[in-house]
Amino acid sequence: MKQLMRFLRSVLLISCVVLLSLRESSAQGTITFDGPPLQPPGSAYNVQSYQESGVWFAPILGTDGFGRCGSNPREFWPDNGTAYVFAMSGDSLMFGLDDESEFSLISVDLAEWSTGYPGPVSVRFVGYKSDGSSVTAQLVTDGIFDGTGPLADFETLYFDSRFTGLTRVHIPTTSWNLDNLVIAIPEPGTASLILFGLGALALKR
Repeated sequence: MKQLMRFLRSVLLISCVVLLSLRESSAQGTITFDGPPLQPPGSAYNVQSYQESGVWFAPILGTDGFGRCGSNPREFWPDNGTAYVFAMSGDSLMFGLDDESEFSLISVDLAEWSTGYPGPVSVRFVGYKSDGSSVTAQLVTDGIFDGTGPLADFETLYFDSRFTGLTRVHIPTTSWNLDNLVIAIPEPGTASLILFGLGALALKR
């Protein structure tokens, strides 16, 4: 009986440590949309898919696709020196991890549509979680826009703490430009790994 109790305590300890390790820290990464296939400078066209650093991008079912623009664009579009993605009328965007694991959204760079429509743009992000629930954020740009001029058209906007444990994200609205998407993926922390090793040792004993 004593051996059984010790065994159960060890299993409980290991289970708690594993759960702690999944929440203790996360690795952040930035999707820059500069990966292969290379988007030629000055070009912009509609695409149906894109992948970078273990993240896939595709249009929402029933929409036309999404755009990808290279550096040195035409004067009426924003220019931050790198490639980015955009959505015009009929477009949309959704994304998730290649291995279907959970992630968090940290921030994103957004810009207004063009010099022809320089006003603030409201971009809706809908995050879907593994339990079937969803969260929504409406990020609004500041309306400062001059195309390829000296102003910084892109601005960094942040997501709140609700955007964790996501399996995919949809952007159903249009007339936006998007770059530098920062995501976080949970990973075990050092302290938790040490505790896990101690728990495993206890179980072995």
